[in-house]
Amino acid sequence: MDFKTFVIETFEIAEWNVLKAIFRLKPEDLEKQITERLNPIRWVIGHLTIQMDTIFNGFCYGKELLDEDFRNYFAMGPDRMTKIEFPVSYAELISRFLEFFQSSRDYLYCLPVEKFTNVPEHNTKKNKETIAELVQRVSLHFLGHTGQIYQIKRELNKSGTFVMGIKKKNREDSRAKWLKWWNKSKKEYEKVP
Repeated sequence: MDFKTFVIETFEIAEWNVLKAIFRLKPEDLEKQITERLNPIRWVIGHLTIQMDTIFNGFCYGKELLDEDFRNYFAMGPDRMTKIEFPVSYAELISRFLEFFQSSRDYLYCLPVEKFTNVPEHNTKKNKETIAELVQRVSLHFLGHTGQIYQIKRELNKSGTFVMGIKKKNREDSRAKWLKWWNKSKKEYEKVP
């Protein structure tokens, strides 16, 4: 496996783990906060979406797309959540996560391999990490929060295996199954808490 494929597949596996963790959860499951300091699943999804927006839309494409309300709500911890209204429906939240992942992945697939060891083109925040290092950061962030989702799922008596690798064909088949479920279930997630 070449370097570019390794970086992209690591990112894809991390995203697949997030999707696997929220597969078949109900909207009310996304609200469950098992301790005062542990964020609910809805917050995790928004928080990961912010990171993709900052790194890929901002650093790589040149323009962050999320508005200030979204960023403020999902930026840091439960303290902010109590002071600000939830900015979007669950359907929009998950759709944004999927949209930003897809555009991020598209960016990486189109990027020449030699660019993976460069800092991104639109470096407005004086980032010193290369694109490969940033993808690693995003991937590890996804996996860390996947563990948090599984901790909440256990409290909800929902099953699942925490963080695992998966071959590309199996990952694509599993993701297609997930997307089929999501497209059928999306209407249930129109609720804004």
